[in-house]
Amino acid sequence: MLNLTLIRRATLALYQPVPTSSIHASVAVAQLLGNRGRPIPNISVINSLLAKTGGQGLCGSACIIGKAQFFVYRKNPGIAVAEIDKVLPGICDEAVKRLAIGVRLLARNELLDVKEAGARVEGGATELDVSSLRAALKEDYRALKEASPGCWLVELGLAEYCLYEGSAEEAYVSFCKVESDLEEFMSSIRQPKSVPEAHTQELKHLCLLLTFLLNRANSVDVPTSSFSPLVGISVEAMKGVDSFKDTLLAFKKMLDVPLDDEEAIEVAHILESAYIRHHFHDFFPMDGDYDTWHSKSSRSLEGKIRNNFIPTKAYLSNETLETVRRSVLHEAFYAPEDKLRAFLSSEHQDLIAELRSTFGRGPGASLSNHDEVYLSAARTLEQASFSAHSAASPAYAAQQLGVAWQLAHQLLYRTRVNVAAALIQLDRLQEAVRILDAVIEGDDYIHMWRAYLMRAEAHKKLGLVSKSDKDFRQLSKLKK
Repeated sequence: MLNLTLIRRATLALYQPVPTSSIHASVAVAQLLGNRGRPIPNISVINSLLAKTGGQGLCGSACIIGKAQFFVYRKNPGIAVAEIDKVLPGICDEAVKRLAIGVRLLARNELLDVKEAGARVEGGATELDVSSLRAALKEDYRALKEASPGCWLVELGLAEYCLYEGSAEEAYVSFCKVESDLEEFMSSIRQPKSVPEAHTQELKHLCLLLTFLLNRANSVDVPTSSFSPLVGISVEAMKGVDSFKDTLLAFKKMLDVPLDDEEAIEVAHILESAYIRHHFHDFFPMDGDYDTWHSKSSRSLEGKIRNNFIPTKAYLSNETLETVRRSVLHEAFYAPEDKLRAFLSSEHQDLIAELRSTFGRGPGASLSNHDEVYLSAARTLEQASFSAHSAASPAYAAQQLGVAWQLAHQLLYRTRVNVAAALIQLDRLQEAVRILDAVIEGDDYIHMWRAYLMRAEAHKKLGLVSKSDKDFRQLSKLKK
């Protein structure tokens, strides 16, 4: 009961082969979320790898990029830029080169924040420093766009940077194109083409399978003695089909560099970032000066986003558990067959009463008589995020595509708010207000504060003081 028969809850789920569709669906979600939540590179392992490779070849280039990522995470963007500048000209793999450009873009964005803050302090960075860095950052944006043909995620980031620079007309045109591409993408997810349930070893990039299996399995060596005999036989039959150890061995062979397991896994994580093709922007910030929107749908999606970074379990309420507990039989109803036959062959004046007296009473509150409890428990399980353990089920890929559609819908809201921001700069205020009204009426934009802020500014410029004040009051309620 309570959906425990679904494959995602099954004992054998961890050991079932992963279809290609599940990996591609999880990659789609990771691509939309961006580089946030990725493992921080292990600098000691990377230094060991650099000693082995000399920074040469695919493995060596990946290690230098990983080192640069480490410095970005550790708020030392200047060193990160220097590391990328050192390795970028010699990278042959297009995806890895794109990753290097993206990491340098991240580092320069961090550096620009520092320089802009310093420019406001006497003796800090000069305007020339800031201007030079902005020009370099713009070049990185254009290089990333050139390396990402047709990627509207990168185009969205570039358009937002144009808006930051004050190029409202250029930003407006770009945002409108991104909006059209987004709607087309969402339509394709709503009507996905069939994906053959091919074996995962047929994936183009083995690192995607390897890192997926790392996330999927808490342990692939669970002793079969903990299973029932039937389950144990099934597990043994499935183990090795796409096992982590076999995949790791194949990946190390592909790299053609003598690496231990820890080093190979570190390289796999770096290459995964390259082949997922991140957009290198934080389009879904979970912290900041404002709270997220409080509607049911936005809260649900926020939970799914957080779960993608820090997986959580689904809990049934204490009230539900107590009702289920009371529904459990306190005494066994069943008895030996001969005793039951003897009872049925004898005379009874009140069959039900004597049956209960002989064999025990039924539960005081049968779950089937409390549909609201069952439905509450079922909803809790349905809202829980699918674990990667369940990737063998076609339902996993479908659920991941559903999350991808929701994320794309949020990006559509973000794009429309940006369109309105560009229109405000172009003094097309009425158009901006109409767009923002539609976003706010949708009631499920996670970062709704952005829409209220833009509409308040538009109303203020239109001279609608009372409406502007109302929006600013709503904005203040969302202030942390």
